[in-house]
Amino acid sequence: MTVYQTVVKLKWLIELVPCHRMKSRSITINGYTLPLCARCTGILTGYLFFPLIMALDMNFPLWLGIVFNLPMVIDGWTQNRKFRMSNNPLRFSTGILSGLGQSMIIVNVSQSIISILL
Repeated sequence: MTVYQTVVKLKWLIELVPCHRMKSRSITINGYTLPLCARCTGILTGYLFFPLIMALDMNFPLWLGIVFNLPMVIDGWTQNRKFRMSNNPLRFSTGILSGLGQSMIIVNVSQSIISILL
């Protein structure tokens, strides 16, 4: 099965992600435009750190997860306010940081809840 066939079969899963899917803000690889924008692609890529953080029992402070989300928030907010124009590499990289930060927050909060319950 080719990558394209796999993506077509997983299309319903991709459609669950709330993304504007603007073609101009999506990453194009070898003529194929990804179905999500660069920022959402980065966030989902950042989520790949979640199992690693859980498996290695890494304990990051909650504030660090919040700080890792700030670059994406600032990039999106300043672009929305028309202070400047963002670009796909910046959207993707701040998305990765945000996905990693969200993973840290989820792990931290989950560990806190588990320690309270047990």
